[in-house]
Amino acid sequence: MSNEFELNTDDELMTLVDEEGNETLYRKLMEFHHPGFDKTYVIVAEESNYSSEDDDEQIELIPMIAEPLDDGENYRFAPVESDEEWDMIEEIVNTNFDDIEE
Repeated sequence: MSNEFELNTDDELMTLVDEEGNETLYRKLMEFHHPGFDKTYVIVAEESNYSSEDDDEQIELIPMIAEPLDDGENYRFAPVESDEEWDMIEEIVNTNFDDIEE
């Protein structure tokens, strides 16, 4: 499995709607396509937690799989379910997150 992937760390806000129609604002912290799994992943944090002034508070990072919709512009976000994907995401976040914060 190749570990070469394109990492996008452009800060972006997005509103996601859950199954019950509740809207929540998230900050996209990282996006990458992993060729080994042939999927695009996004790492987000809830904006209300991210913008907190308490620097000691740990931000919960939420990884999701971005599945393109038929319109080619929008995505459906699915949960990460396999242990292999969780391990890969954890390694990428741990390796690259220091660069994002700077």
